[in-house]
Amino acid sequence: MSPTRLSKEKLTKDVLAEWQNIINSTAEMFGVSAGLITRVDQSTFEVLLSSDTAGNPYTSGMSSIFPNSGWFCEKTLKSSNVHLIPDAREEAEWKDNLAVTAFGMVSYMGMPITLPDGGVFGTICMIDNKANHHNELHKRMLQLVSRMIELTLKTIHDKNLLDEHEHLFQDLSRIYPICCYCKKVRLNDGQWVSIEKYVHSVTGAVASHGLCPQCESNLRGASRV
Repeated sequence: MSPTRLSKEKLTKDVLAEWQNIINSTAEMFGVSAGLITRVDQSTFEVLLSSDTAGNPYTSGMSSIFPNSGWFCEKTLKSSNVHLIPDAREEAEWKDNLAVTAFGMVSYMGMPITLPDGGVFGTICMIDNKANHHNELHKRMLQLVSRMIELTLKTIHDKNLLDEHEHLFQDLSRIYPICCYCKKVRLNDGQWVSIEKYVHSVTGAVASHGLCPQCESNLRGASRV
């Protein structure tokens, strides 16, 4: 999967506040030290939000390189389901991990969060300072929470598309200056460009050139003179 292409600026204060409430409540219900929402941005893996729970050593804004961050969450990104580490101290892959040796966090349960186009956004995870196997109810709840966040991301994505289409309509429907001789269009910055370039900049469409019936007839008539 490719890293997220959703800029952080698209996440409004209301969205972040709602997500914060979600991880606070989920961490409290699960009885764990920390609940996190992480986010991948190009070459950075960051803690986007961290629960307000006692004993949580993680803070929003903490980050690491990506890939090869060493975080539990990076392996979660490669999964399509719940990633559970009941006790990292008992697993050779994780027993020397920084989360264990520096933060004292030994159990982990995470779920990937994907964008509407299938790209990577990040993860939601629950981390604890004690061994925790998490029951089936916890696993289903984490799946539901992940899905709720993905639906929010889809709403943001759809709104962005709607805004782009509205901007496109407004740009195409406005009166714009065009040279009556060469037919170039004047942009807002004063630059004159061909009508093909203008349409391409607004719509992304590429013009194909040909002859209309009238011009073809005129050219044929001129060639016979």
